[in-house]
Amino acid sequence: MFSRRSILRSAVAVTALSLPSSGSAWADEPLPVVASFSILGDLVAQVGGEHIALTTLVGADGDAHVYQPTPQDARAVAGAEVLFVNGLEFEGWMERLVESSGFGGMQVVATDGIEAIAFDEHDEHGDEHDDHEDHDDHADHDDHGDEHGHGAHAFEWAGLFDLKAGTYQWAFAKVDGDYADPAMKMVVLAASDIEAVEEAAEGLLEAEASDAKMGGDTLAAADMAYTLTFDANKDITLFTVEIAEDGTYAFFTEHMPFEFEADAHFFKDMSGADVEPVAQDPEGDHHAHGHDDHDDHAEEGHDDHHGHNHGAFDPHAWQSVDNAVIYVNNIAAALAKADPENAEAFEANRAAYVAELEALETEIEASIGALPAEQRTVVTPHDAFGYFAQSYNIRFEAPQGLSTESEASAADVAKLIEQIRKEGINAVFVESITDDRLLKQIAKETGAVIGGTLYSDALSEEDGPASTYLDMMRHNVATLSQALGS
Repeated sequence: MFSRRSILRSAVAVTALSLPSSGSAWADEPLPVVASFSILGDLVAQVGGEHIALTTLVGADGDAHVYQPTPQDARAVAGAEVLFVNGLEFEGWMERLVESSGFGGMQVVATDGIEAIAFDEHDEHGDEHDDHEDHDDHADHDDHGDEHGHGAHAFEWAGLFDLKAGTYQWAFAKVDGDYADPAMKMVVLAASDIEAVEEAAEGLLEAEASDAKMGGDTLAAADMAYTLTFDANKDITLFTVEIAEDGTYAFFTEHMPFEFEADAHFFKDMSGADVEPVAQDPEGDHHAHGHDDHDDHAEEGHDDHHGHNHGAFDPHAWQSVDNAVIYVNNIAAALAKADPENAEAFEANRAAYVAELEALETEIEASIGALPAEQRTVVTPHDAFGYFAQSYNIRFEAPQGLSTESEASAADVAKLIEQIRKEGINAVFVESITDDRLLKQIAKETGAVIGGTLYSDALSEEDGPASTYLDMMRHNVATLSQALGS
């Protein structure tokens, strides 16, 4: 079978019989290839060198978890001879893109041959959040949820706020072009703590009667449930909250308010400053509601904690340098098959780069090995470092789970805060591709410091500290070593 490129070369060769020898330059036309995201793109570039014309779909600082392909991406894939993907269901959007583009070349899964980490293995490498135990314990604790089918509260989330008298705004935003649910119930009560009014709030939320509110309407602390209806044609629905007197107020919401955050925090004062809760209920269950549409969303959110769109295995295999060698070997073999005329060059590039990777492995082992065993716990937003943990004997905790699309539950965050305090973890780390507000909140509540920024799923721009795979790994190790070793 002849590839499109070999047919082109044959046509050029026939034409060259009647053209000057300068036409032979067509024979060195770079092989058009596509890589799905920036880290994989760098590995492909190292092996392919000048003999490939590389297009990377999700570029520097881009988040492949939530990426939306463009028509330009479809054109690039359609014109490629080789398409490199990570596999392990990392690129949940890739199958649709391939189908829509009419791609007819060679698709290469770079993780072939890697011993993938199953989700449940993360418990063995530092993820001690047992959601099933949490849900069982919570079901035993709660007597109100039978009618909801989950043995859970009538509310998903409760937050306690210290508020001055005045006006505030509560925002509900469309995420990915849609609301998590077109309506929800909410209760606002003056209270010294959440538990003091929890039963009253549940009674109000479960009652048939409620005060219907549309976007722009005003809420006040009162013994009633508000049914909030969101603006169908607007990206954001705003409600005003009027606080008559200084005090502490408990908010109970039928759904997690974080599900409605897009680019802005859900609760703000009129100056636009974020208003954070002084306490949250960790037992507000993600599945306690009666709207079928949102049930689907919440089930997805629960799956997210174990890796949205990632099948049964952790896809972040590049975080082990040994695995990166497997990536590179797969890339070289595929390029040699697609372009046998340059196979020797690909092999030479592969061998030289593997030598650099082996030197990097030695550096990492020495740096992490120098850290005291009791100072090897790392807190990051999402669980992208399982292979790093397994390879280098370091422990990672992550409230969001394997995907940046996942939503950290209040229970998981509370458990992580308790663990940080108990173990005396003194640093948490933000990631280049994630919103850092959750980690900043955790740092504030525990007294831990922000130890630096780690690069997990994407390289930095060229002028950044992690513009290549080698630089990314060195940057991450140096950041970890400096913060954990101090």
